[in-house]
Amino acid sequence: MHRSGTSLVSRLLDKSGILMGKDLQSDHESKFFIGLNKWVYENAGADWARPAAVAELVDFEPAREKVEQYLRDRVSSSASRKYSGQSHSNGLFDLDCPWGWKDPRNGPALPFWTSIWPEMRIIHVVRHGVDVAASLHTRSKRNWSEDVNRFERWLPFFGWRSNKPPIRRGQRAATLSHALDFWAEQMAIEQTVLEGRENVLTIRYEDLLTDTESTLRQILEHISVSADPELLNHLEGMVDSTRGPYAYRGDKKLPISLSRTPDLQSFGVTNPYSLGITYPQAHIQVEIRL
Repeated sequence: MHRSGTSLVSRLLDKSGILMGKDLQSDHESKFFIGLNKWVYENAGADWARPAAVAELVDFEPAREKVEQYLRDRVSSSASRKYSGQSHSNGLFDLDCPWGWKDPRNGPALPFWTSIWPEMRIIHVVRHGVDVAASLHTRSKRNWSEDVNRFERWLPFFGWRSNKPPIRRGQRAATLSHALDFWAEQMAIEQTVLEGRENVLTIRYEDLLTDTESTLRQILEHISVSADPELLNHLEGMVDSTRGPYAYRGDKKLPISLSRTPDLQSFGVTNPYSLGITYPQAHIQVEIRL
């Protein structure tokens, strides 16, 4: 799930000695793995905002085998140098250091990746669903301004024959209600994919901000890194606790948190936007290979 602290967790892992990629974007995602996950999504007829179709690709065994074959070929090829910055005859299979990658698409695509690395360790970060929906909606409004400008430039040139759509980003989060629909859809997928799986650490984004040291110790234990006082101090300095949890708590434009109470409760939220809730899971997936 986007907008859930993904980049912070990835940076913390990087500073803890986990290679997260030599080809990182500003959001600390590896371009190599983004490309592979996008390929999976495209072949499933899905995109980040409509991930449900990935399950159909997972469930169709003949296609699943081909997808796994392609992914295995890519991560073992020289193309993986983009991620690792190293040349190995067997690509990422020859890496001699702990490594991982972060991409919100990892969740629906997880069955493919665990077929390649069944022993991988997973860090799953959860955040209040209303915060996720509100943040996605804010980003969508910003993106829509860019789409409108693109559309106005496109229209005079009789772009109906163009094969490039002028409105590119989709509008799944154009309203708060739709953004929460997306959150609920992703949630259902994540629960199915992670159910019964071992080597999964679930942490709360809110706890990372308010109980930083304890949460960092959990992360370090999960990745088998010693909680050295100097390292802990450095990692704590990377967490901006002044931001506080529940970023949209004071936003009076969020009646969605009340009107959609049944939807929130279905994922474990007993009080939709107050302290003392049982948190819903908002997906952040970080895969770790040790």
